[in-house]
Amino acid sequence: MPRMRTQSPSFARRIRSSLSEELANAGVEAAVETERVPTTRLHRVMVTAKKFGQLRPSERQDLVWRIIKQHFSAEEQLLISMILTLTPDELQGK
Repeated sequence: MPRMRTQSPSFARRIRSSLSEELANAGVEAAVETERVPTTRLHRVMVTAKKFGQLRPSERQDLVWRIIKQHFSAEEQLLISMILTLTPDELQGK
């Protein structure tokens, strides 16, 4: 398998900006956070938006992954270990 290359800070920045901009274009104001999975090249992503309360979890995931697929190659997508899609209340455990 070929070695995947990415510069973590710029990759994480691209994830945050792509998701924030595209969700805003869809009328969803969202906070996007990323973190590197220790000892790997993988990244975790958390997207929090009040409007997610109007969507089923599967719809949220479809929306976010559709954006990722538009902006990132298949190789880059493999560097995303998971994406959480939560409302602010869910984030606070309510």
